[in-house]
Formats: sequence, C-alpha cells, structure tokens
Amino acid sequence: MERDRVEERTIGQLLSQIFRLGENRMRVKMARSGLHRAQVFALHYLLHHDGITQTELARAIHITPATATSMLRRMERDGWIERRDDPSDQRVSRVFVTGKARAFHEEAMASLREVEGELEEALTDAECRELRRLLSKIHARLVAQLPLRRQRRFGWGIATEDETEDA
Repeated sequence: MERDRVEERTIGQLLSQIFRLGENRMRVKMARSGLHRAQVFALHYLLHHDGITQTELARAIHITPATATSMLRRMERDGWIERRDDPSDQRVSRVFVTGKARAFHEEAMASLREVEGELEEALTDAECRELRRLLSKIHARLVAQLPLRRQRRFGWGIATEDETEDA
C-alpha cells in the first residue's frame, strides 16, 4: 500500500520534499548562530573566495544583486563580514569575512557533515554512490539545456563558450 503511494510521487516532488526536510534540519542546527541558509552558503563561499565583489558573490550563490546587498548589510551589522570599497574602482564593493565568521566555519561544517550523515544513513555505501551518480546525471542534463551564458552558474566547473573565448 505504502509502495503504491511512493510510486505515485514524481521525482521532482520527492527531490523537493527531501530538499525541504534537509534544509529544515540545517535551519534547526544553525538557529543558534542567527544565520539563515543563504548566509551560511555566502560565508562558506567567502571563506574560499575572500575579497570577491558583491556581484560575484550573488552570482556564485544564485541570488540577485539586490538580495545580496540586503543580506550582506545584515551580515555586516552582525559582525560576520566586512565590506570595503575596491581601491581601483570606488563603485565596486568587496566582501571579506571577519574573525567571527572564521571561528563559526568549523561549527557550521560540522553541522553540514552531521546532516549529510543523517541523509546517508538511509542508504548503503553503494546506494549513496549510485544516488550521487544518478543525481549528477540529471544535473548535467538540466544544465546542458540552459543557455550557455547560464550554464556556468549551475555547471560546477563546466567550461562554457563564454569562458573559453575569454581565455
């Protein structure tokens, strides 16, 4: 009986529900920090790309520049980041993480690993590998259907014609 109901759900419905449930687990774990999901992603990205522009950050974490500006304003107010004018172009603002963010990073990564472990507990090692392979296949298919200029946002290292022309 339960099997019939599961098979009635589309892949998209299942992925959406799994994403929301996983996101909720992270929200609960991150509640003490006062950061929401996009801010955690922004901090993680900044820890590896400290000093990038607000526009580059927005593009990297898939939010609009306006959303990035308001999010960064709150993060700066709360001591997570510092924004500085670019020395060569005063119209450009660069984003840097603070010591508070660096200290928090280890805690956040531990929480991410814990949630990932909870997700993987439902599967064997072989099933985890197969699920990653299948999801990567779907991801590549969906990315390939995007216009070339947008593939870079979702392609995780896929070189586009724009990038090869610039090289």
